[in-house]
Amino acid sequence: MCKYSPFIRPILLLMGGERASTVRLRLAGKICAQCGTRLHDPPPTPGERLCSKCQSPGIRRVYMYYMFRQDWMCQFLEEDLKTPLPRRLHFKDAEKIRTIIDKVGNFANLQDRQALDYGLAIGRGGVWLQLTEEQYRRLRSRDDSVRGESGS
Repeated sequence: MCKYSPFIRPILLLMGGERASTVRLRLAGKICAQCGTRLHDPPPTPGERLCSKCQSPGIRRVYMYYMFRQDWMCQFLEEDLKTPLPRRLHFKDAEKIRTIIDKVGNFANLQDRQALDYGLAIGRGGVWLQLTEEQYRRLRSRDDSVRGESGS
């Protein structure tokens, strides 16, 4: 059967998705990850970015990396993924990490939730958080490491 037949064309249209060239541009940070408009300033590092229209005012994106050694350690990085924020958190229980992510994470689908579960199962992973200005200010404060309580 020809791929342009009237029976196959609707199936191909429904199965369609994002074109490979669009994915490359989005992951390189050259187009907005939500609306697809071209971003004119060159990105410092590759990765998804949002244009000024799609960014929520007063919201900061921060990457939280977590790993398990004797306890769970969470470290935070700026959006460029190079600049560490001074505060680190330590917890005895992985449920505290889930609580943080439930409050400020942006899980849109089941795949994101499963990636979090997998990261906690293997003992390391990372997620993007969307923080308010107040949360971001507290995270940037020069406090020593905060340790979770023994039952936490």
